[in-house]
Amino acid sequence: MISALARFEQYLNRRFSHSSTPIHYLSDLRIFIRSHGDDPPETITAVDIDVFVEAQLKAGMSIATINRRLASLHTFFEFLAGESLEESRPNPVVKRRHALKTGFRLPRDASDEEVARIFAVMNSARDEAMFGLMVGAGLRVGEVASLCLADIEGPSAPDSLARLIVRGKGGKERIVWLTDSLWNTLKAWLTERPETESVQVFLNWRGQPITKNGIQYIFKRHSDDAGVTLSCHQLRHTYARRLAENGLPVESLAKLLGHTLLQTTQRYIDGANPALYADFSAIMAKLETTLVHDREDVPPPPPSSRTEHPRTAPEAKLIILRERLKVFPPWLAEAIDAYLTWRWPTWREQTAYTLGRTFLGVVRRLWSWLEKNRHIDGWGTFKRGDLQVWLTSRLDDGVKNTTIRNDLARFRSFLMFLDSRDYGIDPGLFRVRPPRESQSPLPRYLSETDYGWLETNILQATREENYGACFDRAWFLTLSHTGIRLSELLDLRLGDLNIPKGFIVIRGGKPGRDRIAYLTPSLTTALSRYLRIRPDIDDDHVYLLRGRSPSPRTIQRRLYVYGEQVNVEVSPHRLRHTFATRLLNQGMPIHSLRKLLGHQNLNTTQIYARVYDETLYQQFQDAMSRLENQILKPHEMDMDQEFTPIVAKKEKAVA
Repeated sequence: MISALARFEQYLNRRFSHSSTPIHYLSDLRIFIRSHGDDPPETITAVDIDVFVEAQLKAGMSIATINRRLASLHTFFEFLAGESLEESRPNPVVKRRHALKTGFRLPRDASDEEVARIFAVMNSARDEAMFGLMVGAGLRVGEVASLCLADIEGPSAPDSLARLIVRGKGGKERIVWLTDSLWNTLKAWLTERPETESVQVFLNWRGQPITKNGIQYIFKRHSDDAGVTLSCHQLRHTYARRLAENGLPVESLAKLLGHTLLQTTQRYIDGANPALYADFSAIMAKLETTLVHDREDVPPPPPSSRTEHPRTAPEAKLIILRERLKVFPPWLAEAIDAYLTWRWPTWREQTAYTLGRTFLGVVRRLWSWLEKNRHIDGWGTFKRGDLQVWLTSRLDDGVKNTTIRNDLARFRSFLMFLDSRDYGIDPGLFRVRPPRESQSPLPRYLSETDYGWLETNILQATREENYGACFDRAWFLTLSHTGIRLSELLDLRLGDLNIPKGFIVIRGGKPGRDRIAYLTPSLTTALSRYLRIRPDIDDDHVYLLRGRSPSPRTIQRRLYVYGEQVNVEVSPHRLRHTFATRLLNQGMPIHSLRKLLGHQNLNTTQIYARVYDETLYQQFQDAMSRLENQILKPHEMDMDQEFTPIVAKKEKAVA
């Protein structure tokens, strides 16, 4: 393996001579060699890659890091296959089998306030120029470090802008322009810059060209002094976000950022969508005026007698689930443990334990039935008929079709994982079909009247300035005015809030996709009121109760009590359905609603389109009215004109 790695290093240095790519590829490969051993490359199999991925997961590596290391391994084995001229030589890294789903992540830009705080602590013209080029011209750290004096072109006329020739990734050059203030900042450094033979613009304290690590170290020091946690690359994200918010077309933004693919640049547009924000603000302002918040006949809430029980630390919950594997035979317990290890990092922290416990419940019910009614002693003896008979028995027991479908989906995900790991799964198991739904139910949403009673009750009950009232008002309005899921609410972090700009960033929603949710005026007020009295502790979750992030059950119970007081049956997810239905009823385009809800597939959002009868009725009336106005009325016809029936015209044409 070591000798093959040396040849691969030579290949990388030839292909990426002006890039840091060889460093990262070789680092990933050495990590694999340390964990697996110096075996000949041709002996590495897909199972060895499985073991490596699972070891990385257990070590706490992020999904993005693991996928990057898999990409390095895949390139390495492809190089060896090409070198040996064996076209049939398999690559042990199989994307479908090994790659982990990462979802869609919005760029983590810095807020304008954080940027201002960092620049406020800088007292060096060099530092202001270096980091000014990142946030004001979108340069990467490496591009700032490699910028040369010859790359700077001052304004050619009084009304023109200075510009830079920037060499980006892959040796691609691009032009970026500097605003007058940024040009003045750069000139201030050039005036102070010591005379040296170096052609690089930025120098360290010894007069030598500054390195990427040096720039990052300086920025880390300024961030600590300003009391914020940011990276240099977030300044580039901020530059892109600002331009996108001000309407710069995606094609132009791609050129300024040096992106080859528009899909890369599109991420910045998803995080800054002025048109969507304008539509949402107008509709929510209209909806807020329709509710009456001053009803006098809403009963006051009774004093709460609920007690919160201590919750287990997240890192210990997987251990608790593993303790429950003792009831299974060893061959089944080992497979379940491998699946939980693989799935655990991909589940949201707030719901991972619940999802794991639900999965174990499905497997436990299946195994209990198989143990009594079938003879199963390993995966080789578990056949399609066994699973089919179990589903039939559940139907006979009166279990709902929806429950059976959900259980089968969870178990099928487990089987797919095992099949990709060569556990010898019977292909017939994947041919078992769930029972059909007798009908496709509409989403459960609150009527405008019921929602009005619920919101009025909660707003009246939370008028006090104590912590519980501010807490309840803030989370309720967050759920009902943004449509986010309960798990997303509980995973919100302080860094995801941008109250001055009027939005929050929802990280890692289904299926792992980031998105933007906009704030209404009443939600902005409620959040500001809550954050003023929120405890200042190390935990950066937005919502804290008794010094820790509350459990999903806590929010569900509190919402249930408020709904019970006004005889409204409600749940957090029902508020999400209500949010979607209200926006559709006010005419929001379904494509815009898809972005707000974070749906990957428009068909999912279209479920809500079946409930907006009021809007459909109004649209039908408007359309028919326009059509009727276009029809030529009899009294408007020229009565002297000869009227020829259509049939007669056809006969004449045939003749």
